[in-house]
Amino acid sequence: MNTIEKTGPSVESLIREFCSEHKIKDWELKYTVVKKPSSGFLGLFGSKTAVVRFDLPELADRASLFLSRLLQKMGVAYDKIEAKTEGKSVYLDIKGSKDTGFLIGKNGSMLETLQFFVNRIYEGEKGLERIYLDADGYRERREAQFLRQFLPIIKKVREQGKPLTLEPMNAGDRRIIHRHIERDRGLRTLTIGEGEKKRIVIFSAKQSESEVLSQTRKQAPKRPPRKAEDRKN
Repeated sequence: MNTIEKTGPSVESLIREFCSEHKIKDWELKYTVVKKPSSGFLGLFGSKTAVVRFDLPELADRASLFLSRLLQKMGVAYDKIEAKTEGKSVYLDIKGSKDTGFLIGKNGSMLETLQFFVNRIYEGEKGLERIYLDADGYRERREAQFLRQFLPIIKKVREQGKPLTLEPMNAGDRRIIHRHIERDRGLRTLTIGEGEKKRIVIFSAKQSESEVLSQTRKQAPKRPPRKAEDRKN
């Protein structure tokens, strides 16, 4: 958490300015009034300057605070929210809730809904790509199980340095792959295709995206020529 001290004509104006500048919500605001403006004795020796010391929380702390307020309004009890930042992503894990089943929902549907709300609140924040929610490590366990099938492919790309294209998958599953590869400095990913289900290409960080796309096009299986009667249909 950073501390920022500002001076101005009034405490109120400094608060408005600080909130606008840093996109801080009222309920996120923490500050100490160091000095209020005063007129002094008979208008003499007074100070027309206000000094306010603000605490600027990290984005992960702000998102955690919002989630805490949201869960409180939902009547969901829990022990704590663990928050961490990795690159441009923020991870929030709700720990010790007696309502874990409700928080997760069928196939993680409730977690997805809560995650959507939190991301909408902080969309547009500089340096943030996405906020991920979990409940007692549910998503982490599910993702580890899902990733297991792709580990041999990832290892092959790392050892051979040749790009490999995965089968089409939905956006949620693609995010799991992207996020896993982000932690490997030697590898990168890109998405190709159209529609809801797209393909992920895993490739060496030493290669450029244009070079990988060129190789991918050459490797794409060619369709056999259609017969004349087929072209009519």
